[in-house]
Amino acid sequence: GRAEHGGNVMQIWARDSLPSFEELQPEPALLASSETIPTRAQMRMQRWPGKRSYCHTIGKGCGGPQHRQAWEELSTELDHNARALALHFVDDQCKDLPPERRAASARFVELLLTTGLELLCSVASKLHSLEVEQCWAWDLNGERSGEQYSAPWCIKRVLSLLLNGMIRSGWVPDISNQALGAYDCCARYEGCHEHFLLVAGRRERWYSLAPCMHWVCSVCYPRALGTQVREARERARVAASKAAAAASDARNAAMAVAISDRHQAADIFKEVARETELSAAAAEKFRGDDPVCPSCGARVGAAWSANLRAETRGGKGTSSIVG
Repeated sequence: GRAEHGGNVMQIWARDSLPSFEELQPEPALLASSETIPTRAQMRMQRWPGKRSYCHTIGKGCGGPQHRQAWEELSTELDHNARALALHFVDDQCKDLPPERRAASARFVELLLTTGLELLCSVASKLHSLEVEQCWAWDLNGERSGEQYSAPWCIKRVLSLLLNGMIRSGWVPDISNQALGAYDCCARYEGCHEHFLLVAGRRERWYSLAPCMHWVCSVCYPRALGTQVREARERARVAASKAAAAASDARNAAMAVAISDRHQAADIFKEVARETELSAAAAEKFRGDDPVCPSCGARVGAAWSANLRAETRGGKGTSSIVG
């Protein structure tokens, strides 16, 4: 059965059978609140540098009906190298585990790559059917406290490894921003995402914007957003403080009125409502001054920074979050 978040989570080294599809899905409460995740949990989400959603990228990359032939090609290849690929995965993703847990984790990943290949394909297909905002719940699932090395944590990373292999083998199209000629990041000045990807080992600071989840590079961020985000936060803080003080004063005045003087009490309670409306209008005005994302024009409430490092695997440039 599925362990809800907050309960016991079974790690992959303790498994001797495949999880169910239902166990891999985010719990209903997380799915229902998916669109709000970037503003409250962005730093814990699994990210694909330059893309708005890790899981959406996987779904679009290998989860469609047009990708079925690629899965058949993959199945044939895994008949020969599933064990080697499982060991590679564990060396990359489970290197901090003790030897016995790494060995058990490799056995589970090998099970996924053989008996569980249809399950992996089903997850990719599900992700393909979802909008970006719906995938944010999947991006967070498996990344919260106590969920590392769980089945949802593992599945996403195995799918990413398989997708990169399909691209290198030419079974599915390259989904990088550069290949598509379209960007989920700013990509307007030298130093942007696809420029530094071509230089293996180079690090660059990037900013992921909430709630839209577009990326902005360190060159573009101070020009377009850095100061604005800080100023917007301060404006919002001041507006909220004033609104709270006004509401508190009005409530205190209303409570001080004698119960017998109902007409005066009614007038003061109307004043409470008026103050609340004014405060809300002021807060809305401040929100209207917030900076906007250079990619989509959405208001920006916060920006999370990360160091991205370019790597080269099999002659292809890839990227990873390193801190």
